[in-house]
Amino acid sequence: MSDKPTTAQTAPAKADVATRPARDPFARMRVSDLYWIQLKPIYKGRQVAQPERLARVTVFLDQAAHLEVFRLKVQLDGEPAVEDANHMEVLVDHRQKRVRFAPVKGLRMQPAQRGLGGFLLAQLIEWCQRRYGEYAVAPIILNAGDVESEEATEIRHRLLSRAGFDISEPDATTHVIHARAGQVDALFSQWNTERVGVLQVTELLRQLREQETVSHKQTLQMTQLQRTIDQFQSNDTGQRFAIGCLIVFAIFQALMLLWVVLS
Repeated sequence: MSDKPTTAQTAPAKADVATRPARDPFARMRVSDLYWIQLKPIYKGRQVAQPERLARVTVFLDQAAHLEVFRLKVQLDGEPAVEDANHMEVLVDHRQKRVRFAPVKGLRMQPAQRGLGGFLLAQLIEWCQRRYGEYAVAPIILNAGDVESEEATEIRHRLLSRAGFDISEPDATTHVIHARAGQVDALFSQWNTERVGVLQVTELLRQLREQETVSHKQTLQMTQLQRTIDQFQSNDTGQRFAIGCLIVFAIFQALMLLWVVLS
């Protein structure tokens, strides 16, 4: 009796293989770097509309075969990570010499309108330009359903235009918009520095040393002032004792004079 599976037995197995999702080669990316950024305060008139915030940027870098991924994820200091938000990445295809910026859909930044999107995109562009400036840039497909409002659409288009992408007119049938660029070198790695600033380790150490120097000077001044106050208090006590003695002596002399007169 033959042990070979029949065609009916192998068909479901082939169907399972066909429907099984492809394994993500970058599911477990390793952290390559960490640094901090400052979300600068936003003022409306003389009032602070948005306070200063610190955020940590985690850098992921990995490569699988001819594909390479550079990913940035932002987490606000003192707050848990936001799912499906505050991250952006670029996929490099070395076989086709092309880069693709993602995520194309559902790009969300929290807090909104603080310059995070422009900062992350600028960092990705700068990284690509240092390594693969001659690579082509894959078009970004923009659907109207990917954003929540017209304001969000304008912000997204302004962000891409500032980076050097050409925004096409919406397709009459599908309403799809394409953001295109030639090569990586044609893009611009710039962001709103009035909204986001990078905190370098050397700068943080310098600020810490300056703060320690100021604190030491203030401690010395407070010690000197305390000594002066203690000296004044000591002098004041001595002067009060002397005045008290003079008063007692004056009363004694007055009594003696009165006794002499009455005698």
